[in-house]
Amino acid sequence: MAESPENKFRIYCNHCRLETNHELKGKHEAIFGLGPLEYGESYTYKLWICMGCEHGVLEQIYSNEDMPDDVHFHEFFPYRTRGFLFPKPYSKLKPKLAAIYRESLTCYNASALRLCVAGLRALLEGVCQDKRVKGKNLKVKIEGLQTLLPNKNIVKNLHHFRFMGNEAVHELDAPNETELSLAIEVIQDLLNFLYELDYKASQLRDMRKTKKARSRKAAKAPAAPSPSSVI
Repeated sequence: MAESPENKFRIYCNHCRLETNHELKGKHEAIFGLGPLEYGESYTYKLWICMGCEHGVLEQIYSNEDMPDDVHFHEFFPYRTRGFLFPKPYSKLKPKLAAIYRESLTCYNASALRLCVAGLRALLEGVCQDKRVKGKNLKVKIEGLQTLLPNKNIVKNLHHFRFMGNEAVHELDAPNETELSLAIEVIQDLLNFLYELDYKASQLRDMRKTKKARSRKAAKAPAAPSPSSVI
């Protein structure tokens, strides 16, 4: 296919993680509803290949007879991940809690913001249960987390998240995407301390104990005879 402005297009590449030039490798057009009583719709499919990593993306362009000629709906498959949040690994996070965490981020990336808030609330409840923090409601449980955390700001921010969750779950108000992104960061700070830093600190304590035990064992071991004392 000869190169032309129509054969190149800048698209966000999920693999390069930035906008790159893509080359058009194939195109297909389909028109439906050509009869007098049928509703006219047009679909155009374009296969683009990233000129950097060579991964492909399918573009679907849709229009119908009621739309102006210069207006079309564009979709890309797989969906472009620009602005997506990706789950972080936590060494000691229980599988059920890890699943809720991943599902919450999936909802955020799909713009299902109310469901994301509901998932984060369930995750927070699960963390409290896992850490044996009791309380008659989420407010009391968040306060109970203070005994496990060195920084009261995390608890304060968790209360802000709780208010956001009440509005989304009980009043069905969609949260602001920017605020929800910050709420996810707060939850991740909590998971990082309770399930990652604490785990690494315990590993460090175990390593230091092992090192001290070896040092004591070496100090108690009888010294090897010098060569001059051997007859």
